[in-house]
Amino acid sequence: MTDPNLQSAVNALLGAHRACCRQALDSIDAGGKHATRTHLAQLLDCADITRTAGDFLERQSTWSSALCELAAEACARTADSCDRLDEHACAKACRTASNLAASMADQLAR
Repeated sequence: MTDPNLQSAVNALLGAHRACCRQALDSIDAGGKHATRTHLAQLLDCADITRTAGDFLERQSTWSSALCELAAEACARTADSCDRLDEHACAKACRTASNLAASMADQLAR
């Protein structure tokens, strides 16, 4: 993989995957508003789509653009949810992945 933008997007997506997985466990431990079904589902959905998008992007699948677009939206929503709960590390990772995935989706759509 020689495109540095592509590699940055893959790294950000897989980083968001790891951040969401860690945050889901931390949220369960924290309980209360952190452990609501809605928030945990958001974290797990984001973890799954970022892993999938990162894998597809790395192998330069024809589905990469569509998955990056979906991952960008999921990451943006997850970042907002995490920010509301002061889960800033996860929010930061998701926001970075959202921005890079959106840029990559635009680049691939051309």
